[in-house]
Amino acid sequence: MLEMNTNLSELIGCIIGDGNIYDRSISYVEIAGDANKDKHYFKNNLSEIVKSEIKCDPKVFFHSGALRLRINNKKFVQFLTNLGIPTGDGKSKSVLIPQSIADGSNEIKKHCIRGIFDTDGSVYYDKRSVYNKPYIRIELHMFNAGLLKQVKEILHSFGLSAVYSSKRDALYFNGYENVRKYINEVGFSNHRHIERIKMMYPELLQYNLPQ
Repeated sequence: MLEMNTNLSELIGCIIGDGNIYDRSISYVEIAGDANKDKHYFKNNLSEIVKSEIKCDPKVFFHSGALRLRINNKKFVQFLTNLGIPTGDGKSKSVLIPQSIADGSNEIKKHCIRGIFDTDGSVYYDKRSVYNKPYIRIELHMFNAGLLKQVKEILHSFGLSAVYSSKRDALYFNGYENVRKYINEVGFSNHRHIERIKMMYPELLQYNLPQ
C-alpha cells in the first residue's frame, strides 16, 4: 500500500493541477503539459517520482497538441479514487486537495501545492513604464473556486499572502517580495517556471527549495 510522503504529495498536486483519472475498461492516470516547455519536467522530475513511488515506468508521449505522461497502474488509480479525487471530464471543476494531505505535515502540504503550481501555474511580467523594473507575478488560474480558496487557506497558514480574484478565477502572488516568499516556502520543480524567473530575477532562485 502506498504511504503519503512529499514525493507522492507533489505528484498528486500535479494530477490535481493538470491530470485526469480514467477508471473504465482501462485504468490509468494522465497528466498533460506543453509539448516544448514541459519536456524536461515530465522526463526528469515526474517520471522519476513515478518510478520511485509507484514502481512503474510512465509513458511520455505527444498526442492531440500536448505532451502527456501516462501512468498505467490500476492500484494507483484506486489509491487516488480512495483519496476522493474524481475521475472523468468533470474532475477539474470539482477536485479538492485530499483530506489526508490537508491534514498532513506542512511539508506534505507544501509539496502538493508545488505540484499544483508546477502544472497549472504561470509566471508573468508586467513591463508597463509605471514600473522601474518588470513587475513579477505568479498566477494560478482555474475554474474551481473551492480549490483556489483551499489553496489560499493553506498558503495563509504558511504566512503567504495570496490574492484571490473570483472575477478572474485566479490566485496571485504580486510583486517581488511576495514571489520571493512563495519561492522560499514552496518553490518550483518545473523548469518552465524556473527559466521564466531566471529571465529577469535570477537571484530569486537561490530561495527555491532543493530540486
